[in-house]
Amino acid sequence: MFKYKSPLAVALLLTISVTFTAPASAYASALDNLLAQTTNSSTTNTASSSSGTGVFDILIGLLLGKFIGNISSKSNDVSNVLGLNSSKTATETTVSGNALIDTGKKYMGVPYVWGGTTPDGFDCSGFTQYVMKQNGITIPRTAAEQFAAGTSVDKSKLKVGDLVFFTTYKPGASHVGFYMGNGQFLHASSAAQQVTTSSLDEQYYVDHYIGARRY
Repeated sequence: MFKYKSPLAVALLLTISVTFTAPASAYASALDNLLAQTTNSSTTNTASSSSGTGVFDILIGLLLGKFIGNISSKSNDVSNVLGLNSSKTATETTVSGNALIDTGKKYMGVPYVWGGTTPDGFDCSGFTQYVMKQNGITIPRTAAEQFAAGTSVDKSKLKVGDLVFFTTYKPGASHVGFYMGNGQFLHASSAAQQVTTSSLDEQYYVDHYIGARRY
């Protein structure tokens, strides 16, 4: 045991200096080993030199745990500075529904034109496609194609900017508009002959509603 006293004392002093500030996770495993070895030493007749070696190894383990923990922490700091660990949420990295509605409202009153895809005149899907494109989102041209793409959304979980679809003059999706919230939607209406707002609670739209999509 005497030949271990000097390095053991040095290791002990170094360990005490770091374990007060090290996180528990850095040395919890080593402490478990120390407790286990202490218990074993009380029930077995091991040589004193062997015990000294075990304690010395555990203290070295504590120091290594602290060292590795610091390296990991520094690595995380560098990653954060370089932007490798992004904390942005989906809502921060995608176009918001409110932005779509704000764009769409600019065209309130624009005439309804069958096949129209410009501010000179829109049909329903030409309007939704145009507004989406103004916000950097590409979607198909027709209501049926727009309904076939995107992510399906339950009516009870609609969010501002979702596309709402209806079946009108033919089976399947043949009319589309932007959900605005509070049961309202913005669309190029053939009935109103312009871009306007309507309520999902109107009986006609209740009867002809077939679903919603999110892009």
